[in-house]
Amino acid sequence: MHRLLLLIGLLLIGLLPALWPAVALAVDVHEGDLLFVTAGHSGLSAAIDDATGTQGAPSFDHVALVASAPKGWEVLHADEKGSRRQSLVQFRQEARDKQRQIVVYRLRAPQQAAIRDAVATARTMLGKPYNTSYVLNEDSYYCSDFIERAFRAHHVFALQPMNFRNPQTGEISQHWIDLYRGMGMDVPQGQPGTNPNDMSAAPVLQRIGVLE
Repeated sequence: MHRLLLLIGLLLIGLLPALWPAVALAVDVHEGDLLFVTAGHSGLSAAIDDATGTQGAPSFDHVALVASAPKGWEVLHADEKGSRRQSLVQFRQEARDKQRQIVVYRLRAPQQAAIRDAVATARTMLGKPYNTSYVLNEDSYYCSDFIERAFRAHHVFALQPMNFRNPQTGEISQHWIDLYRGMGMDVPQGQPGTNPNDMSAAPVLQRIGVLE
């Protein structure tokens, strides 16, 4: 019996190096963390990646804010269903269903003082519709716009000229041309805005890891 237990123990020790990468990927979220969701390969997601992605770097098409709630962590964000709250469990499951990864980023120490106000501000914006034009207004929001506004009073993130051109070709994809033509608008190239890829690269954020 003792020999059997010793053999099992040795086998488990031998397996630890193989198991370690899975353990190392586990991430504990904190209030105020930003969850960046990797981009898809078609439709709106691919068009966002085409215009704002950086070659060789992870590409994101969505970002959300972690907040504490009586029943556990919740996620505050703006997507095609509007500005809303979800449990972290639901948010993670939706990403899994779409075969997307969630990467956790955290504000660096000087900016963490803004988190409490940002979460409170984000809660006041819930219920607004999604901004399909990405032209800033006070009646609807898109994902990174929602986050920028939540932190705006503390000047954490900066607005930048929006880019709809592929960085390699300089061309605007047909997706954007058709989208804005359908709204009776020109593509708002150069107007102020924000996007998940630029936000993830902001120096105020540090990458924590992948949320499994």
